[in-house]
Amino acid sequence: MAEAREAIQTFSVKLEAKLGVKSHWQGDVLMLERQGVKGSMVLAEGLVEVELTLGIMLTPMKGQIEAEINKQLARCLG
Repeated sequence: MAEAREAIQTFSVKLEAKLGVKSHWQGDVLMLERQGVKGSMVLAEGLVEVELTLGIMLTPMKGQIEAEINKQLARCLG
């Protein structure tokens, strides 16, 4: 689980640098927030669950955002 947490932390640093997404840990949950996006990444044994709420301006890009998150998580955790 420590390796997954490190990988997710690295991922969150990239999110902040590229997209301005702020994050902080609450136990094993990484809380994410920026204008138009609010969500969390929950770490469990063998699982990372991502939940995002997109604002009205980003909703049309839901598919692209989901695909990019999956791609980046696979790269970080792969």
